[in-house]
Amino acid sequence: MLYKILSILLAFAWLSGCGSTSEVVRDDKPGDIFEGKEAKEVVKHARDYHDKGEFETAAIGYQKSADEGVAVAQNNLGVMYYEGRGVTQDLTQAVNWFRKAAEQGLVDAQFNLAQMYHAGKGVEQADIEQATTWYRKAAEQGDLNALSRLGELSETHLVAQQAFFEVKQEIQQAADNGDVKAQTALGNLYYHGNGVIPYFTVAMQWFQKAADQDDAQAQYYLGLMYYKGEGIFQDFPQAGYWFRKAAKQDYPPAQSGLGQLYYEGKGVEQHFDEAVYWTRKAAELGLADAQNNFGMMYYKGEGVPKDLSLAYQWVALAAEQGNQDAIQGRNFLVKALSVEQLAKGERLMREWALKHPNSVISY
Repeated sequence: MLYKILSILLAFAWLSGCGSTSEVVRDDKPGDIFEGKEAKEVVKHARDYHDKGEFETAAIGYQKSADEGVAVAQNNLGVMYYEGRGVTQDLTQAVNWFRKAAEQGLVDAQFNLAQMYHAGKGVEQADIEQATTWYRKAAEQGDLNALSRLGELSETHLVAQQAFFEVKQEIQQAADNGDVKAQTALGNLYYHGNGVIPYFTVAMQWFQKAADQDDAQAQYYLGLMYYKGEGIFQDFPQAGYWFRKAAKQDYPPAQSGLGQLYYEGKGVEQHFDEAVYWTRKAAELGLADAQNNFGMMYYKGEGVPKDLSLAYQWVALAAEQGNQDAIQGRNFLVKALSVEQLAKGERLMREWALKHPNSVISY
């Protein structure tokens, strides 16, 4: 399991875990549990301890493998130093370990290191030239988040303009040759307007090419454009067609979108059971919008028995990810629930977060 920093306007959040997850304290000391194991095996066990919330033990395992040069362990140890889980928070150490993994070509570490330079975290000051260098390396390996960040930087920094232009040319050539990931990447650039003028018609053309090759993200965006009527006439049945294709590939935003169509009865017959089925799938995979919607279903008793504590659990999970609708919903539920209902909801939320420490995602 790789961990990556995901930032929006330099407000750092972690793709690796939910902020409400608390550390499990072991009764015994980690001791020699990693002794005698191969470095790659140690990484696997360290990840298992991390997923169980035993961060101190996980950090010991990652440190052991990182010292032996395992890039994944170096990156994950950097994440733990950044977040201060299992170790004392130290942004300089985070940068140090991200760099070691990035220099070995690990794309997530390259992205993380770029983020640190971009934000001026763990380094003397923000360094756009260094951020550009590492965003470019990650983008050249197909990292769409890195490509988007590079596009954003190119709008205000000359050093990034040339790098973005060259990477975009490479992606354009690959897309013209039928590379599905490159086609999706171009669709994303033109849809969001990162480094290029937003152009829905061009975005749709590239998404269509990639969707026809069964790329789930492209299928989702194609469905979204039909749903919103962006670059084409609004068409809910077509939105449902493409959402369903991506949803069957376990792409959470598409599952959430399909659930929304069933909830609203747009392009399909309204069916709360189907809405719950698809929304639950996306919520359990950590998509904040779906978690908030699922919580509201419990609040209203639509497709599920009305349960205010479960409503709070799911809305609070989404709020922990910074979802603004969920933050407002949580504030409302805090006032609406009894002390007992609220306490149960908090307990359910923390239990779920502890069992799913990596189920925090963004698309």
